[in-house]
Amino acid sequence: MLIQRIGKGITLAILIITLTACSLFGGGQKKKEEEKKQADAKNESVIDQELKKQYQMYNEVIKYQKEQNAKLIKESEERYKKLKEESDKPIKGSSEEKQKAKEAKIGKEDSGDSGSGDSGDSGGTSDSGDSSDSGGSEE
Repeated sequence: MLIQRIGKGITLAILIITLTACSLFGGGQKKKEEEKKQADAKNESVIDQELKKQYQMYNEVIKYQKEQNAKLIKESEERYKKLKEESDKPIKGSSEEKQKAKEAKIGKEDSGDSGSGDSGDSGGTSDSGDSSDSGGSEE
C-alpha cells in the first residue's frame, strides 16, 4: 500500500513538472505571439485606418459608377431601338399615304366627270386629316 501511494505521488509530481515545463517553454511563446498580433492590430496608426476607409469608399464609388453606366447604356439602346422602329414605320406609312393620295386624285377626276364633286371633297379632307395625325405622331 505504501509503495502504491509513493508511486502515485511520483507520477503526479512528474505530470505537474511536465505541464509546467510545457507551459513555460511551448505555450508561453504562442501566447506571446498572439499578444503581439493583438498589440499590432491595436497600434495601427490612425492614418492607416483612414486610408483603408477611403479605399473602401473609393471602391464603392467606382462600383456605383459602373452600375450607372450600365443603366445608361441599356436605356440608350432601348431609345435607339424605339427610334429605329418609329423611323421605319413612317417610311411605310408615307408610301401608303402617297398611294391613298393618288387614289384620291383618281377618284376626284372620276367623280369630277360624273358631277359629284361633294363626295370627292369629303374624301380629300379625310385623307388630309389622316396625314396630319400621322405627322403629329412622328414628332
